[in-house]
Amino acid sequence: MGSLFAALGTAGSSLGVLEKAIGVVQNNVTNATTPGYVTQTLQMAARSFDASQNLWGGVEATGVQSARDVYAEQAVWSASQQSGLSSQQSANLNQLQQLFDVTGKSGIPSALSTLYSAFSAWSASPSDAATQQSVLTAAQGLSAAFSQTFSQAQQIATDTDEQLSASVSQLNQYTSQIATLNGEIRTGSGNDAGLQAQLYNTLQEVSNLAPVTVNIQSDGTATVLLSGQSPLVQGATQYAVQPPVINTGASPSAQLKDSQGQDITSLFNQGTIGGALNFRNSVLPPIFGDGQQQGSLNSLAQNISTSVNALLKSGQTSDGATGVPLFVYNAPAATGFSGPLSVVPNFQASQLAAASPGPPFVANGVASQLAGLVTTGTVNGFTYTQFYGNTASSVGQQASTASTDASTATNLLNQAQSLRASVSGVSLNDQATQLLQFQQAYQASAQMISAINTMTQSLLTVMQQVQ
Repeated sequence: MGSLFAALGTAGSSLGVLEKAIGVVQNNVTNATTPGYVTQTLQMAARSFDASQNLWGGVEATGVQSARDVYAEQAVWSASQQSGLSSQQSANLNQLQQLFDVTGKSGIPSALSTLYSAFSAWSASPSDAATQQSVLTAAQGLSAAFSQTFSQAQQIATDTDEQLSASVSQLNQYTSQIATLNGEIRTGSGNDAGLQAQLYNTLQEVSNLAPVTVNIQSDGTATVLLSGQSPLVQGATQYAVQPPVINTGASPSAQLKDSQGQDITSLFNQGTIGGALNFRNSVLPPIFGDGQQQGSLNSLAQNISTSVNALLKSGQTSDGATGVPLFVYNAPAATGFSGPLSVVPNFQASQLAAASPGPPFVANGVASQLAGLVTTGTVNGFTYTQFYGNTASSVGQQASTASTDASTATNLLNQAQSLRASVSGVSLNDQATQLLQFQQAYQASAQMISAINTMTQSLLTVMQQVQ
């Protein structure tokens, strides 16, 4: 009789374990599409069997095991960092590329072409007021083209600064969430699949923003370090990054500091924040200048101003007056982006000096030399148009490379995510198979209980008849 009751107890405990297993499977199926959720498996162990010690075997649940693979997660984080960097660089460079018209139909190239044509027409009629006015109008147009390009660049820089600030704020929000989740895990919720999903989702969001090294501690909490050096999260403590410092007209243009005020700009070499910093500090200054360099477009403007002014100052007007400068070159301003080229205030068309006093005197000598700047005006051995084209081409090549890199990085991220899903994601087919197995085992245990119950009833009936 004792053996029957022992068997009944074993079968009953098996039902409880199988019910838990079925519950885990059902939870897996329910959360199959939940971001960050991985397969959970109920671990089972055989109970000891020793009839002499009243140990009747059976099975018991020893806990729920997560299928999460930290190496697969790290591969996703690494790919996410590169994807964030490449995507941000591609977006910024494509925006910058739109400022440069290599067709020559608008912007600085078109304005230069118009100025050359005005000089040529003026050289044919050096005393004609209309051709003189055309030169002045063309000069003003070139100044406006430079100003418009720099103004648009300023807007791009401002947009980048705002995006950088928003990204840093988002980074701080995520690291604060991680610190909070770490605190909950430490209080005993480390095996909560939903809590773990939140933690790993947030870690992936962080990796898209910045280059982070994540160390999962033995208690399940995550330690997050910026480039493996500066702490962002340790346990339940967050170390926030300070808002960006924008150094207008100085270098570096954008700077980031940790919670203690230490410069950590160089540590942001990946992620969207790294992409924005690289664009702000390494892409824009070589073109538009900063406190450390003139910038290619400033150099172009200075060369045009110097060449035109030198020729005009060497000439004479139709009434014999000495020529005066037409342009003013404005060095890179400490207050930020500004047009580097402007026409001398209150300059009159009649002040244009077309004649070369010689000897010999040539009525259109200066005007002809100005028209010849189309080939003789150079910067570093390139004509003005070629020099501008080189700058535009460089931006285009960078944009093309960034676009290719972004596409490649996205593919690598997708591959890493697919690999992670294959390793630890929920397979509905597998779960269906397991559910069927557990249900069959459950039914078998239930039938065993039913059989034991029948046997017990029969035994009691026999005993009553004997009495």
